[in-house]
Amino acid sequence: MHHILALRHLVATLAASAFAFTATAAEPGVTDTKIILGSVTPVSGPPSLLGKAHLLALKVWEQDINARGGINGRKVEIRQDDDGYVPQRALQGVKRLNEVENIFALLGTSGAAMLQAMLPYIEEQKIPTINGMAVSASHFTPPRKTVFILGPTYCQELAAGMAHLVKSKNLQKEKFSLVYQDDEFGTDVRCGYQKAVKALGLASVAEISFKRGTKDFSAEMLSLKQAGATFIASGGVVAEHSMLLKEAAKNQMPITFLAIHSAHLTPVQALAGPAGDGYYVADYVPPLTELAVPGMAKFIALTQKYLSADEQKLLNRYSITAYVGALLMEDAIRRCGKALTRSCVVEKLETTQNLGTDGLTSPISFSATQRQSPSSVLVLRSDAKGGKFDRVSDPIPVSD
Repeated sequence: MHHILALRHLVATLAASAFAFTATAAEPGVTDTKIILGSVTPVSGPPSLLGKAHLLALKVWEQDINARGGINGRKVEIRQDDDGYVPQRALQGVKRLNEVENIFALLGTSGAAMLQAMLPYIEEQKIPTINGMAVSASHFTPPRKTVFILGPTYCQELAAGMAHLVKSKNLQKEKFSLVYQDDEFGTDVRCGYQKAVKALGLASVAEISFKRGTKDFSAEMLSLKQAGATFIASGGVVAEHSMLLKEAAKNQMPITFLAIHSAHLTPVQALAGPAGDGYYVADYVPPLTELAVPGMAKFIALTQKYLSADEQKLLNRYSITAYVGALLMEDAIRRCGKALTRSCVVEKLETTQNLGTDGLTSPISFSATQRQSPSSVLVLRSDAKGGKFDRVSDPIPVSD
């Protein structure tokens, strides 16, 4: 009888072990030794400098975390898909990563319109997702169960940046204008502009939209000159900032120029030529040159360890947001322990409170009803001659 009971106990134990193994094995992108994470970003086409910088930071984090033994004993693998900054390609990309590459979670989600195209599939498949690349209110309003947003929206970012410049430079009597792309991204930029105009009682003389891919802004800038604009808020993606600056210089327009964070790039300075000196940027991460920030010094040291000299030249502010997103995902996965599931990671992300980033952003927090952690905004000034950006404000809290 004793032998029979022992045998039954052994069979039950083996069955439980087999069930546990099957449950673990069934979890997408997770084995006993590795975790597969995905990224859908533009690494070709005009916005490729965003996607390449983002991907390089993920690769740095991947090599660093694996050199430290992985997360709870599992090594990390990053799989990438290039959407070329096209919404339909972004949707195809996340489907391929999930169904072919078998990713566990998503760490890169391209531009605002691209993420918008991916959201129904991400929600349907319940993929844990961190977006630190392009933030629009539509990404978290209403809250999406598995999607977590790092940083302020363009609306919050531009409103905070405009308020700082108007108050610190006494620009209340200037004539304000906005140029913005006519999509989800541009709509959110416009929200920030209108919010600042209303809150500060400013005179808005023009709001001009443009189609994605526009190369010639001569007509738009002529309209702004005729309207007497002395302050331009730029809702361009990357090159559009430079084109607007050059047109303003050509038209001999004395302006204060404020752009959202995609203008925090040395190629934008360079493409604008002499007009690239002195414009302002609202961002939520400090310049790469601010090595007095502990998190920045650590990140740059890692890039010097794991990247070639040519790769280091491709780093920019999107590298910082990607790295912060990776640290957030690392923290959630680590807190899940060995029993790693998508639902556990979502739960751990949801309960994140004041996760520190050593100064790369404000501390990160989420909740059951809050899927965005808006960092404080910094205003930077372009030093084109020095090929860098200088911080000209203290961190500015954002409002809803």
